[in-house]
Amino acid sequence: MNDPEDQAWLKEMITSLLENMATRIENLGRLLVSKEPKDLQAELHQIKGVAANFGLAALSEVVIKAEGFAKTGEIEASVEEGKKIPAIWESTRQELEKKFST
Repeated sequence: MNDPEDQAWLKEMITSLLENMATRIENLGRLLVSKEPKDLQAELHQIKGVAANFGLAALSEVVIKAEGFAKTGEIEASVEEGKKIPAIWESTRQELEKKFST
């Protein structure tokens, strides 16, 4: 991707991802404490979509499990799986920032 316009577009997309996920991770942190089933499932669903759209496989795998547990009412299992998400995101975020110098 050597075209300056493509590079600018990609950098803009990565910046948007970083901002969106900062909010999502903050929301998730609150929901992992409150354990409100519908809100937890909804937030996990949002994170799953973001992860899928950007091809973030490791994040997507954990979020799919956590959302699956939330859907079946297994809130404690969803919370335990969900607790893995911030660390995976942090690692992903650092790699993206290093690669794209955002």
